Amino acid sequence: LQFVTQDGITVMCQTSKAAMAEVHYGETVAVDQKIVGEKNRFIHEGKISGLQPETQYFYKVVTTDAEGKKIESEVRTFQTANKETTPFSFAVISDTQSNPAVSGKVAQHAWAQRPNFLLHPGDLVGTGSNDDHWTKQYFPSMEPLVSRVAFFPVLGNHEVNARNYYDYMSLPSPEYYYTYSYGNSQFFMIDTNKNVGPDSEQYKWLAKELSKCKSTWKIVCHHHPPYSSDENDYGNLWKTNRSTRGDLRARQLAKLYDEFNVDIVWSGHIHSYERTWPIKADKVVQKSGSIYMITGGGGGGLETAGPFKPAFQNNVRRGHHYCMVSVNGKLLEIKAFDLENRLFDYVKIEK
Repeated sequence: LQFVTQDGITVMCQTSKAAMAEVHYGETVAVDQKIVGEKNRFIHEGKISGLQPETQYFYKVVTTDAEGKKIESEVRTFQTANKETTPFSFAVISDTQSNPAVSGKVAQHAWAQRPNFLLHPGDLVGTGSNDDHWTKQYFPSMEPLVSRVAFFPVLGNHEVNARNYYDYMSLPSPEYYYTYSYGNSQFFMIDTNKNVGPDSEQYKWLAKELSKCKSTWKIVCHHHPPYSSDENDYGNLWKTNRSTRGDLRARQLAKLYDEFNVDIVWSGHIHSYERTWPIKADKVVQKSGSIYMITGGGGGGLETAGPFKPAFQNNVRRGHHYCMVSVNGKLLEIKAFDLENRLFDYVKIEK
């Protein structure tokens, strides 16, 4: 499921033979409405519109090949996006790459909490150009979640900007950056594999979009973390005390986060968990700064924090995990859970 709104959603599927796909949907398990796709396609994109906000719907996909043979999926449910005044929650899972045993487990845990959608900060797969990594690892393991709630991803370095990503995603053009709103919040999705300096297309676009945002909460998501306590990605702290303590290319965007009062910046890349204190102008503040979150524990090989504790570090943890974020008006809560579904971090933000 992709790009859910208050009045629509996109259903994506793939067939191993050229076929036509129909998406049957409705407010009961009878799924008495349908949309019909094009013939002789392998990847099918069905955009359902005209729906009611914050409503439960049922759907299934029926595909038919040139010989008339049909394959029918099980019936699943989805719900349309909430109105601006309605509370909502979302899951955050990142770096699911090439570990379906773990990504499948965190997906099951997240689905059990019934999020409205999934935010994925990148590295969905081990190698984006390897189709098996999508069809035999990511989608099968994440199916309990992403067949029931829409997921909003950004590109990680492991996607290698492959065609597969663009084929399997249905996002606003140019797809490697975009924005969407949900409830009283607006999300800004950036590709930090590409240039994000002040003269770049993405930087200028983000500045424009943030400047006109009127939402209560402003949330940014990109793969590379501007701030990180990691042991060796930004300087090997077991051999020297020199480290940039985060991705300096991505940190260029922090000026925009300061200027436009971005609340949270979600990243992955480092396969651990980290939450910073609020940061503004590259310094820790008590309020009115951006909190930077790393949630790279969705499956990739685990990494460890370095021996030095930077001032910005509030909580850091080695281990596979996922996060749940709940928004109720001017109150936002973040909860982090380990692979055994035990709560290990909690923070409440009030405006």
